[in-house]
Amino acid sequence: MKKIILLSTAVLFFAAQAIAQENISIGPMVGVSISNFRGDIANNDWKPGATVGGFFNYSAESGFGFTGNLLYTQLGAKTNNKSNEINMNYIQVPLLLTYYLGERGNSVRPKLFIGPNLNFLVGVKDVDGNNLNGDANNRVYNGFDLGATLGAGLNVRVGQKLWLNTDVRYGLGFLDISKIDSRVWKNQNWGINLGLSFPFGTYNSRSGSLETR
Repeated sequence: MKKIILLSTAVLFFAAQAIAQENISIGPMVGVSISNFRGDIANNDWKPGATVGGFFNYSAESGFGFTGNLLYTQLGAKTNNKSNEINMNYIQVPLLLTYYLGERGNSVRPKLFIGPNLNFLVGVKDVDGNNLNGDANNRVYNGFDLGATLGAGLNVRVGQKLWLNTDVRYGLGFLDISKIDSRVWKNQNWGINLGLSFPFGTYNSRSGSLETR
């Protein structure tokens, strides 16, 4: 799994390098994840968790762009009529096609996005912090989940080269996360995120300024 995470990080890095001469920005992000399971489970409910990580944004003059995230996100659910929790900690790599609304140079740019989400499990614990995923030879949960992410947000200029990035997103897991044959559980979550972008940018001779969006 470590090799897969390193490979995903390298893909994001080299993608950023390949378009570094275009309009690209990077920055940290934090957020709240509200998650639950779908499938063969009863007496479960939505559970809050945290999201922290980083991103890069690329935007073209056409309005289309690309956003890549590398996130640590807490998923899972409340169980047993909310008396316990299954806390599933993932390294997430959403790869999002983004469309920016409005005109380049506006101080507020709404955006829509959708794309695949790669999820790498790093731990499963109950509400007391006890391990729920067995040992290395007898895992209870699958180490990888493939899903999709879609959402909307705003990029707001807060300085000459500084943007506040906000979004609301929904994540839907496609794969069974459980290794127990008698049940099928799949992830789902809502996320509210806040980030701060520091653009590399390029000089636009038509406007005589550094383009950041």
